[in-house]
Amino acid sequence: SSHGSNEYPFLIDTDGISVLPVTAVGLDYSTSTARVSTGIESLDAMLEGKGYYKGSSVLISGTAGTGKSSLAAHFVGGLCRNGKRALYMALEESYNQIIRNMRTIGLNLQPYVDKDLLLFYNARPTIFGLEMHLAVLHKRINEFEPEAVIVDPISSFLSGGAQQPEVKSMLTRLIDFCKARQITTVFTDLITASNIQSAETQEGV
Repeated sequence: SSHGSNEYPFLIDTDGISVLPVTAVGLDYSTSTARVSTGIESLDAMLEGKGYYKGSSVLISGTAGTGKSSLAAHFVGGLCRNGKRALYMALEESYNQIIRNMRTIGLNLQPYVDKDLLLFYNARPTIFGLEMHLAVLHKRINEFEPEAVIVDPISSFLSGGAQQPEVKSMLTRLIDFCKARQITTVFTDLITASNIQSAETQEGV
């Protein structure tokens, strides 16, 4: 076979060597007309009564306290109620804190964790580099085989010291990886009052 001509980041962990192609997939992945519920009946009604497209990428932006994590958690709850698996990457709050906070709005996620339908991956953005975060996500996705992946919030990667082009590249590769597997992705993004009118995220996605 032909070889890749770009540089390939690699990581060594307990399972050996993982190689992450810079361009993991092209733009030839299939798309689905199937829909998945947002977990909120009134929001589903706004989306033709059906919810998000399966395998799509959803971005929820807003200032602090506008319900970004709550929308993501409701999506997770709706999936898990139907016996589907979800992987939740939390970059600012612990697993226990998320469980507690969601209970205050009537959403109990703990039973889904107990039934192995919901897997939390909690990590500070600064604990290691973007390549390692991407490698861990690839590994968790391959092992857990979720229907959806949530990253809450992607803005934490920038506050962790990474540069915009690096974050954009990492998120693009994650999106392509998930789209190729028909995994629905939901990203939350914290925006500040100074850039609230901007049409694009600070991460460039």
